[in-house]
Amino acid sequence: MKNLTLNPKLKIQEVSIPYTNLNAYIIDDFLLSADSVMDFAKNIAYFNPMHADNSYYPGVRDNMPEPYIRLLHAFFQQSIIPKLVGREQSTAIIHKSLISLVTCPPSQLLTEQKMPHVDSCKSSEYAFVHYLSGQELGGTSIYRYIPKNIVELNEQDEVILDDMLNEVSSKSNEHNGYITDSTSLFEQVLKIEAKFNRLVIYQGNLLHGANLTSKESYSGDTANGRFSITSFASILAP
Repeated sequence: MKNLTLNPKLKIQEVSIPYTNLNAYIIDDFLLSADSVMDFAKNIAYFNPMHADNSYYPGVRDNMPEPYIRLLHAFFQQSIIPKLVGREQSTAIIHKSLISLVTCPPSQLLTEQKMPHVDSCKSSEYAFVHYLSGQELGGTSIYRYIPKNIVELNEQDEVILDDMLNEVSSKSNEHNGYITDSTSLFEQVLKIEAKFNRLVIYQGNLLHGANLTSKESYSGDTANGRFSITSFASILAP
């Protein structure tokens, strides 16, 4: 993967997440050039079947090359961790980075894929979404689970996930595809639009989901489909 460089003119925006004391970080023009990343996505990546990575991601994925992971880690360590209150001196480990292409039509979704999710119930875990498509293919939203008035799930809240699943199953008329707006169970409290070469970083224990509002969003088309790079990091105590 050649010519992979941070854009020296990238822009970092901190956005407050309602009902929490946390921020999401939106980084525009992350890479100086995304050409090598797009070449990998369209011509080199070997996409494994849906669920092959033991996740509910509604599409296909492959691991990103090490040069990208090293660049992402250095940026997170140097530019974002110093902004995290109480974690300014911490060290991060990126333990997974996946090129991802949505392929699953709404009619084939499992119940778990029709609702917001968390990547972890630990506040030390962070999620990254690097959009490789534009606003029209959908960004990411953060939600509040209305019955429990909760946006951020910690380890003691893990039991709530079963309640959510049962509630979504019982309200299948409202949750019959990708969640893209508020429902009687979930309030969309923050919507982040996709933008090509935009990186978004947030705690992985926040309820979140992708905004897949058009058929092209889940077409699985390697020429024009919804590519993103999804990465996960753990922050170690100093």
